[in-house]
Amino acid sequence: MPAKDHYRKTLHLPQTDFPMKAQLSQKEPEMVQKWSDSQIHKKMWSQRTKGKVFFVPDGPPYSNGPIHIGHVLNKTLKDIVIKYKNLKGFKAPFFPSWDCHGLPIELKTLKKYASSKDMEAKDLRELCRKEARWWMENQKQSFQRLGLLADWDQPLLTMDSSYEAEEVRALAQLVRKNLIYRGTKPVFWCFKLKTALAFSEAEYREHKSPSVYVKFNMDSEGQKTLGSSLPVSVVIWTTTPWTLPANSAISLHPDLEYGLYKGAKESYLLASGLLESFVQETGLPPLKKQKSFKGKELEGLLSLHPFMNKKSPLILGEHVSLEAGTGLVHTAPGHGLEDHLVGQKYQLEAPCPVDERGHFTEDAPEQLRGLFIFKGNQVIVEMMKKSGHLINHKEIRHNYPYNPRSDSPLIYRLTPQWFLSLDKKTKKGSSLRSQALSVCEKKIHFVPDWGQARLEAMLKTSPDWCLSRQRIWGVPLVVFYCKNCSAPLLDSQIMEQIADGMEQSGEGIEYYFSKSIQELLPKDIKCEDCGHPDFEKGKDILDVWFDSGIQHSVYAKQRGMSFPADLFLEGSDQHRGWFQTSLLSSLALNSAPPFKTLLTHGFVNDEQGHKMSKSKGNVLDPLAIIKTSGAEILRLWVASENFSFDINAGGESFQRVTESYRRFRNTIRFILGNLNDFNPEKDQVEFKNLNAVDRWMLGQLNFLIQNSSQAYDDFVFHKVYQQLNHFFTVQLSAFYLDIIKDRLYTFAKESSDRRKAQTVLFHLIKNLLPLMSPITSFLCEEAYSHLSPPRKESVFLEDYPPVRSEWQDEKIQNFFVKLFPLREELNKQLEALRKEGKIGSNLQAKARIVLEKEIIQPVLNEQEQLEFFTVSQLAVEEGKSSLIQADLALGEKCRRCWFMSEDLNEEKLCLKCRKHLKKSH
Repeated sequence: MPAKDHYRKTLHLPQTDFPMKAQLSQKEPEMVQKWSDSQIHKKMWSQRTKGKVFFVPDGPPYSNGPIHIGHVLNKTLKDIVIKYKNLKGFKAPFFPSWDCHGLPIELKTLKKYASSKDMEAKDLRELCRKEARWWMENQKQSFQRLGLLADWDQPLLTMDSSYEAEEVRALAQLVRKNLIYRGTKPVFWCFKLKTALAFSEAEYREHKSPSVYVKFNMDSEGQKTLGSSLPVSVVIWTTTPWTLPANSAISLHPDLEYGLYKGAKESYLLASGLLESFVQETGLPPLKKQKSFKGKELEGLLSLHPFMNKKSPLILGEHVSLEAGTGLVHTAPGHGLEDHLVGQKYQLEAPCPVDERGHFTEDAPEQLRGLFIFKGNQVIVEMMKKSGHLINHKEIRHNYPYNPRSDSPLIYRLTPQWFLSLDKKTKKGSSLRSQALSVCEKKIHFVPDWGQARLEAMLKTSPDWCLSRQRIWGVPLVVFYCKNCSAPLLDSQIMEQIADGMEQSGEGIEYYFSKSIQELLPKDIKCEDCGHPDFEKGKDILDVWFDSGIQHSVYAKQRGMSFPADLFLEGSDQHRGWFQTSLLSSLALNSAPPFKTLLTHGFVNDEQGHKMSKSKGNVLDPLAIIKTSGAEILRLWVASENFSFDINAGGESFQRVTESYRRFRNTIRFILGNLNDFNPEKDQVEFKNLNAVDRWMLGQLNFLIQNSSQAYDDFVFHKVYQQLNHFFTVQLSAFYLDIIKDRLYTFAKESSDRRKAQTVLFHLIKNLLPLMSPITSFLCEEAYSHLSPPRKESVFLEDYPPVRSEWQDEKIQNFFVKLFPLREELNKQLEALRKEGKIGSNLQAKARIVLEKEIIQPVLNEQEQLEFFTVSQLAVEEGKSSLIQADLALGEKCRRCWFMSEDLNEEKLCLKCRKHLKKSH
């Protein structure tokens, strides 16, 4: 219609210069700054003075690099929880946390400052401290840019002196409870970094190893005992030939059946259940069974080492299985935890001829001395080939433990370390392991459910927690050693005095490292073993997982937060890490789990489901996405995904949520634009006086509020997203907002019907903004700022919308359930007319609807019927069966509302427009 048409200008169209345009990359930083300047995060939870506390600790990320897409997932999920809980009336503060010690920072510092390899430990620690703080500030800015509301001025840093002191106090409590011990046992060892690692730090990757079947010849007595006329070979299988110099025995399961199988020139002893796979793997001709034995019948027989002058006894071990190999397990107590345990039972020697660099020592055979162990594999294979002890050799690929920090494989190596005992019984009569398994079953709520089985599996198989590390950047394991006999002095009272000094001086760990022995120890202290008065400081530091694991104590004692926390929320890798170390340390220190609910999310993969890595070039940079598309898109993407599983991220998923975002934004803009002349204090219409479709719409809003609240409570945020998407797409855009345009645009400005529609729009926007704000924080804050006063400083200071009992009109809802199928059928007929070229707009059509008596009800008046079915002319009749007919409408198009009418005046205006124009004047 030409712009000069006077009557088109009389329409009450939405505000066209409304300022809510996207421009996310420009507007979002302004809102971040506003939230920071106004301290919205503190006001959000401090106003809930009577609210119940809901506490979510922040599992600390390492401050050693820029944030990645996994950080976005984790932090946004926490932010959604925190904002929702505050809106629901809880007092839910959030303190960001960072892990600042340990290998990640030390390695980055060493790489950055090449000269630091030769500098003093104190100088290296200072460089590490600066590096950690720089990256903490970098990540902090990125997290703020994501729209996270947190107390950024009071983060929890594991390198703060008060935190470091609390860590030493926690260690002292464990010492007092007699849970810490020093032991020489095989632990994960990183030969590249020359340090022990805990079970939780290992990452399993595909690795290529030699697979060998080896003969240990049975001695003459053993051959005689077995009653074999041929020489007997005890067959083992291993993927670590380099550990054969450390062999001390061969383990059998006491209850498995073992067979003596005759070959061409010798007999083979192996588990009967593995005969078929053994023959298949080695390519030997079929073997004939001579005798069978239970494992326990073979205990004590002796075999001969294949290339060393020593004997290897047959012993019994429950760890032996039929999963692979021969059922006879090469046992090296110096290079395997299960081997070590069974070796202790039989009082076996535990040779470990491998040094801290992974090279063979002088205790190894001459051909191997000085060689790196993996190079030694091939030398050992050649030695056994020549001696005739090698049955088969090939390369296999299998899962193998790696140190992700050094990107190098790990080995088991016998070293003296400090451990937290998981199986020693406490005063209450149960071990930490049994306590942990019990609380998993009885006291912890898992989201999703499979988290329980995963954590329990980790707890069942975890060895004692190795706490000591042979590195520089970390909290010292406060122990002293006698200079005369090397006996350790581990005293809880001394530890606590040192912890007080660390905190009171503000020096933290430097207090321990800088003070002399005389300043740290009592004057009259002497070695309990030999009576010598001189000691030296231990150089080991604590496992970085102990740093983060005792976070619950710091929150409770220094921040006054409730214990246990309401929710721990981290990725699935933390069942091996932070979840487990927090649980074990809390049970040891507090006799209670540190969390009530444990929520686990998956990893983020690329669009094809592959793990992201820089080498593959498939890493997504969240900051680049924010720069081009805005942080809101990332927030919406997080909410849209079912985080119970691994998530794929890429163009398609981001495009999907971008379309949803535009729909949300345009709909909200439409609603606000149509409220520019609406004053809720004087223009609002009571629910009972609204039109039927208006009451239906508010009933649907009620359902959304109720269902979304339940989804938030259940931590299934993708259901909130799905409900919002459906609500905006189907109930608003495709229906309600479309059918009320005639009322909004063409009815008299102050008319009752227009005010009814605006009343619904007002309730929609007033409820939708706080409901959506935990997810679409930027959009809702911006839209909230355009609401008519009175309003609060921020949408996050509002309450979550309550379910309104007066909106629960079942009669109206049931009526429209019957009515919508009729509208759908009519729309199908109108679409057919459109395809035939008979109509363009639905308003060019008329309809005849015949309804059965029980359907037709005096709920909709004539105008409401036209609005609902969105045609120009409608005849509703009563009949015995339903019938819908659509055809061309009669008359001409009104130049103002575009409805077809047979009653246009000389100015081409319909009766309805003439009536509303008259009211407007």
